Amino acid sequence: MNSAAATGFPDLDISPLGRALGQLEVAIKASDEDPANALIRDAVIQRFEFTYELPIRILRRYLHSIAASDDEINELIFKDLIRRASDLKLLHGGVLEWLDFRQARTDTVHTYNELRAAEVAGAAKDFAREARALFENLAGRVKQ
Repeated sequence: MNSAAATGFPDLDISPLGRALGQLEVAIKASDEDPANALIRDAVIQRFEFTYELPIRILRRYLHSIAASDDEINELIFKDLIRRASDLKLLHGGVLEWLDFRQARTDTVHTYNELRAAEVAGAAKDFAREARALFENLAGRVKQ
């Protein structure tokens, strides 16, 4: 077992996720106040793109810190990583929601049209709520 797991309080810096989420939430609030503004919608999408990878990397690091062995976590595919986080009550949603977020993130890179941009911006709002739940749950478990 990892030494951090032995203490029950892994030393993990989650502040980058908190900052990125804060910026995403500011953009979402601005978009809610002016939903027809494509520039603000695009800011939501860009901040979503930036923020998306952080919770996954932090989640993997957290699971490493509490796992019996690193190999146990290294071998987890995305779906299993999310299932593990859900089992630990770190997430509100589950695999299907996170697969949707993953697809939305992929779509921002490979396709762009007005309809899909609106869909991704909507997914970004759902993602922000889910990532905020993860952040708050981790904040209660790790040293800051």
